[in-house]
Amino acid sequence: MSVRLFTKVFLTLLIFQQISFSQTRDEQILKGIDYVYRIKFDSANALFQSFIDQNQKDPTGYFFQAMTEWWKIYLNKEDRSNDDNYLVKVDKCIKVCEERIDENENDDWATFLLGGVIGYRGFMNVMRDNWLKAIDDGREGLNLVQKSYEMNPSNIDATLGLGIYNYAVDYVVQRYPILKAVLFFFPKGNKELGLTQLKNCAENGRFSKPEANAVLAFIHLSYEKNYIEAEKYALKLNAMYLENPVFERFLGRCHVGLYRWQMGDSLYRKMLVKADSNITGYNNNYIRREANYYLGLCLSRVNNFDEALKYYEQTINICRQMEKPQEESPYHVFAVLGIGIIHDQRWNRSEAIKYYDMVLNMRDVDNSRETAQKFKTEGFK
Repeated sequence: MSVRLFTKVFLTLLIFQQISFSQTRDEQILKGIDYVYRIKFDSANALFQSFIDQNQKDPTGYFFQAMTEWWKIYLNKEDRSNDDNYLVKVDKCIKVCEERIDENENDDWATFLLGGVIGYRGFMNVMRDNWLKAIDDGREGLNLVQKSYEMNPSNIDATLGLGIYNYAVDYVVQRYPILKAVLFFFPKGNKELGLTQLKNCAENGRFSKPEANAVLAFIHLSYEKNYIEAEKYALKLNAMYLENPVFERFLGRCHVGLYRWQMGDSLYRKMLVKADSNITGYNNNYIRREANYYLGLCLSRVNNFDEALKYYEQTINICRQMEKPQEESPYHVFAVLGIGIIHDQRWNRSEAIKYYDMVLNMRDVDNSRETAQKFKTEGFK
């Protein structure tokens, strides 16, 4: 074999080995992400730990371990028991990313991971009403993700963060003009661009496809109130990850939003069966509270009042175990209101007024007191 041919073969084999390693690495990351969405957190953590064991200076494993802990929080956003553990993982990831960037300021992957982990910490700060910290994290995370994208425009995963930012800032400014001053020094948002970026990531992202689909489902459910559009993403996610209660809850809310009471009834009954079967992610009062409330709502809409009352009352019992006075959840408030409405529909005005008065003495949620006062005065029509 000539030296030239040998060199050519050697280089070809070397390139092939590099490509194979890259593919194997990507496949392992995707496998770990799949574990997270299937609520197999121990398996995910073990796989991501193998990345750390191979190279403690590589931030990849640290980032995805932090995201695994994030999903434990996201399953039950009111449960703060995992907050500290999540923040420890975030701090470790930040430290390793920063050390990597100190060695090479053009490391787009470490810059992307740093922006991502800080951005998601910002989401947790929003959930915990730490608004100043959330704003700082949002600004820093955005700058880093934008920088990584400029260094590597082929990284479509970066458009997840950019899309969330563009949508969120535009939405907040339109909905809450008073916050314009707070966001004055931030780049302007663009809802349509944000949605386009999120759709691109949902279709073409390397690692962020499921997360982008989840964000789109949430946006269309919670902000756009476009239940048909939300259902497309919810159906896809639920079909892929039957074990994930977040995605099943998305689908249930689509059924309710589209007045598909029988489909909602069937879905929430299955969720309660999973909760009673002690299935991970379902075996908690957060799921039981939500499923009981929506079952009560679905049943009341088809005039099955006796059974609806049973589920509304079960909702209230669960809420009393979980909540402090004057910190009632929307499920609690609207279960009480729902019972009042049922008594009104049964022409039992005195009993209906009793429940409307209860709502008037509870925390105001989405104009619940105004609604209760109206029904108390005029009756439910």
